[in-house]
Amino acid sequence: MSSGITRATNDDLESLIAEAKALRETGWWSNYSKSDVEHCMWPGVRCSATGSVIEIDLSGHRLNGSITPQIGALSKLKCLNLSSNNLRGELPSSLGNLTQLAVLDVSYNEIHSIPLEIEKLENLVSLNLTRNLIVHMPSAIGLLTNLTHLIMTSNPLQSIIPIQIWNLKKLMTLHLGNCQLYGSIPPNIGKLKSLVNLHLSNNMLVGPIPSSITNLTNLQSLDLSSNMLVGPIPSSVNKLTNLSSLVLDDNQLNGSIPQQIGRLTNLVTLDLSSNMLVGPIP
Repeated sequence: MSSGITRATNDDLESLIAEAKALRETGWWSNYSKSDVEHCMWPGVRCSATGSVIEIDLSGHRLNGSITPQIGALSKLKCLNLSSNNLRGELPSSLGNLTQLAVLDVSYNEIHSIPLEIEKLENLVSLNLTRNLIVHMPSAIGLLTNLTHLIMTSNPLQSIIPIQIWNLKKLMTLHLGNCQLYGSIPPNIGKLKSLVNLHLSNNMLVGPIPSSITNLTNLQSLDLSSNMLVGPIPSSVNKLTNLSSLVLDDNQLNGSIPQQIGRLTNLVTLDLSSNMLVGPIP
């Protein structure tokens, strides 16, 4: 028994040494890597009680270059925030080793691709890729079934609404605004029953607003503005009883404003401007 304990302790020690080495090799802490300051005390690093790195937050630290594959050695990492830097290139495939990762934020960088290995991040709940250069959403994202927040605003996807998101039944926030999306909003949108925030603004979406969107009874914010949507506002909009913000401006919606909007007692923001609506305001 004692040899087992010793072996486990040695394994843990080797793991901690490997983590410290990986942090040094990223080059992000060049001012600290040769000092006597323990890596758990470096800026933006948080460790567990046993010394494993569980969080890295280097948002706005003026990081340059690519994200080095050494990041994959931090197997206990739960939160990685590298937002608002000058990182470019592709996310390393070694991210697939971070199986305990719950939050990944690389927003406001110049990342252009997502590796297929992201499918291994089965504990990921929040993925923020806002304002990068990503042109393709890999099918692997559809396997992240614990994902509750998917934010990809301002990426040049140039595609239809990616079909892989229909597998993400736990999604609460879906932001795909300003992604050069085209085609129609499919009825499948009504299957994402957990959605609280749905933003598809500033795209090239056409066709009607599907009536199935009113099945999303948990919605609090719906923004479909600045598209080319046509047809009437669904009369069943009153089913969205939790809605506090409804933004449909700058489309080609026609018909009258449904009386049922008046039943949305939680509504704070309503913007229907720049459409082709007719008739009286109910």
